[in-house]
Amino acid sequence: MSTQNNPKAVVTNPKQVQSFVVWGLVLFLIAALLGTSMRLFWVVELPYFEYTNVLHAHSHLAMLGWGFTIICALFIHFLKGYIQKPKLYWGLVLANILVCSLMTVSFVLKGYTILSISLLTAHLLIAYYLGFLLLSDLKKLRNQTATLLGRWAIYWMFISTIGVWFLPLVIVNLGKLHPLYLASIEFFLHLQFNGWFVFAVLSILVLFFELQGKILKISRLEFFGLQISLVLTYGLPAYWSYPFEILAYLNSLGVLIQAVVFGRLLIPMVKALKDPTQDKSDLGYWLIVLGLISLFAKIVVQLTLLLPAFLHASSDIRQFFVGFIHLIMLGFFTMTSVGICLRRGLIPQNMLSKVGLLMLIIAFILTELTLFSQGLLLWNSFDSIPKYYEILLGFTLFLPLGILLVLASFAVKQPKGLLH
Repeated sequence: MSTQNNPKAVVTNPKQVQSFVVWGLVLFLIAALLGTSMRLFWVVELPYFEYTNVLHAHSHLAMLGWGFTIICALFIHFLKGYIQKPKLYWGLVLANILVCSLMTVSFVLKGYTILSISLLTAHLLIAYYLGFLLLSDLKKLRNQTATLLGRWAIYWMFISTIGVWFLPLVIVNLGKLHPLYLASIEFFLHLQFNGWFVFAVLSILVLFFELQGKILKISRLEFFGLQISLVLTYGLPAYWSYPFEILAYLNSLGVLIQAVVFGRLLIPMVKALKDPTQDKSDLGYWLIVLGLISLFAKIVVQLTLLLPAFLHASSDIRQFFVGFIHLIMLGFFTMTSVGICLRRGLIPQNMLSKVGLLMLIIAFILTELTLFSQGLLLWNSFDSIPKYYEILLGFTLFLPLGILLVLASFAVKQPKGLLH
């Protein structure tokens, strides 16, 4: 990418972008420790903490801290030469890191209070500002597919927050037990995970492959299918609150459209990865492969919901719900994002980072297998896995340990790489 056609643009400092990745990983580590403590709740007694408070802290930090920060870092990295206000980006990303850190402490100690809600509001305002900055800079890209996916990722992020703003009205007028309360939360989560995070990573993947000389395109029909499937698949979480058959049918239609569209999108990405010029000995390569496998697995899991038995199990068996969320966030989002960071030199390639990332991969695969295996046993009315909670906790411990090693790798003197 060049600044020749954009003389007023400022090339962003690559070390600044790398610092965003470091801060994002710190937030990821804290979120992982909170997630590990949640599994510890089922093994030993933790008298000074409330499970629900830790859950809120974990989920908010994973999404609004780790997820948001790494998306901003990668967009800024690939937009170098098109960024008009790098100092403003820098200030806003750092402000969000501070807000999310304080929000996490507030949630752990007191749960939902005026302080935590105020900090959540502050995050939303920062996200809006950063979103509008990105929208302005993304439209300058020559790659129209990346621009389209990136801009709509931000639009869906904006739209998802309607669910958050709607919650106070529901609580005051209808109470937390009303179906609309859960439907509002699921509206936010659905568009965050399947809209904001998925569309953003797809856009970043397109930009990543472009730098390797692989131009990936999406047709108008495919993009329309991507959009309509996202809207229709909200039928499932809406069905959990309002069990009308029409919502289940809409979800089924959305799932089928999604399978066709993502199938067409994944094929050129797989071909690009199979290219002989790709360095298949590089761990970043395999992280991206694992990310795309996770996206494929997500689609397959959603296709099973065409069967009525699995449709009801999706809400009745918590292991399926948690496993599916982690398939998106730890699988597709995290593995792909970290893989791209590694390939672009934003994460050092040394022994510490490699061991840490291997631990990350092991933690993800083993916890997913454990969650879905336990879910299938419960669904078939069989006994639980012996020592299920202890096994799940043991596998989960690899996650924060792996992230810690990746963070430690930044302290090792880095060889000259792709950071530019």
